Amino acid sequence: MAGREGKGTGKTPPKSGGWSFPLFRKRAAFYIDGFNLYHAVDAYKRPYLKWLNLKALGRAIAPKSEAVKRVVWCSAIRPQSKSKIKRHEDYMKALKSQGVICRMGHFVHATDGCNSCGHKWQLSVEKQGDVNLALSIAADAEDDLFDVCYLVTADGDHAATARYLKERFPKKKLVLVTPPGRYHNRHIERMADECIEIETHHLEASLLPEMTKVRKRLLQKPDIISRPEQYDPPQVRQKAHLRLIVNNG
Repeated sequence: MAGREGKGTGKTPPKSGGWSFPLFRKRAAFYIDGFNLYHAVDAYKRPYLKWLNLKALGRAIAPKSEAVKRVVWCSAIRPQSKSKIKRHEDYMKALKSQGVICRMGHFVHATDGCNSCGHKWQLSVEKQGDVNLALSIAADAEDDLFDVCYLVTADGDHAATARYLKERFPKKKLVLVTPPGRYHNRHIERMADECIEIETHHLEASLLPEMTKVRKRLLQKPDIISRPEQYDPPQVRQKAHLRLIVNNG
C-alpha cells in the first residue's frame, strides 16, 4: 500500500496542499503499540531503523493540515541481558528528550508446558501495555487534547479502544496506522475513519541523531545518549569498516 488511503476506497486521495495557518490546524495525537511496531520493524532486518524518532515519524505521516501535539509510546522493558536492558532504557530516554510520552508496563514470569510430554518452560509475559494505550487515548479524549487520533498497531486487542473512542467521541477522527509489512486489523478497520500504513521511507526519514542530549533538572549538566553501535546506519558502518582496514594496513 502506498501513501494515505481513504477507508474502503482503495484509492489514494490527493494530499492537502498549500500553506495552513497554524491556528486552524487540527491537533493530531499518536498512540503507539511499542512492541507491535518494534517487531514489524525488526522483520526488515535493518537494525538502524529501530533507532526511531517517534515524534518525527508522526510528523512524516500526518498531513500539513495537522499539527502533531502528542505522541504516546506504550512499551515495557523485558528482563533479559544487561546490554539489551540498557539499550531499551537509553532509547526511552532519547524519546523523552524529543517530547514523547513513555508509558511503561512490566513483564511477569509464567510457566507453560506440553500436556503430552509434560515438558515445562518459563515465559516472560508483558503486562499493562494494552491497558496503558487504551487509558491514554480515553483520558486524552476526555480532556480534549486531540482532534485526530492515530492508533499505531496491527493488534486486534485494541478494537475495544477504537470502538469506545468512536462511540463516545464521534466527532474525533480515528486513523488506523499499520506498522510496516503488516495488514490492517479488520476489527479496528471497521471503526476507523482512515487506514494508512507506515512505509520504509517514513522510517528512513525519522531516525534519531547519533548523539542525543537528555536534559535533567535546571542547571544540571545534560546526559548524552549515544546511538548503539548495532543501530548505526549502513553508511556509518561502512566508513568505520574502511577506517579499520586503513588502520590495520
